[in-house]
Amino acid sequence: METESQTAGIEAAPGFAKNPEYQIILEKPDREFVATLEGVEIARSHQAIVLREGNYPPVVYFPPADVQLKQAHMTDKDTYCPYKGIASYWTFGTEKNIAWSYEEPFREMLDIKGYISFFVNRLDDPLL
Repeated sequence: METESQTAGIEAAPGFAKNPEYQIILEKPDREFVATLEGVEIARSHQAIVLREGNYPPVVYFPPADVQLKQAHMTDKDTYCPYKGIASYWTFGTEKNIAWSYEEPFREMLDIKGYISFFVNRLDDPLL
């Protein structure tokens, strides 16, 4: 986790300010996660983070070093989450906007900064 001095000047999430009881849980399971697309491995990691938020299905975030970014490019799409920040989107092969990352997340979500997650229904196999 980040310390207060490391997060000084980084914006706090307005969602948590308005709704402090809302929880996002980050876990580091002791297992390997593999993402494949059209038979090609695009991510493999023992350092992935599982994010659990509300009633949403859990989401796996891969460290960027464990993702085949040479097979990808960032698109111009972005979305906003009041708890995490602005998500940037990635295209892998012909699958446009199949992945997203928070390049500059709010203070509370710095542990997923730069990590990449995939829409699992568009991968070959589920991650969880």
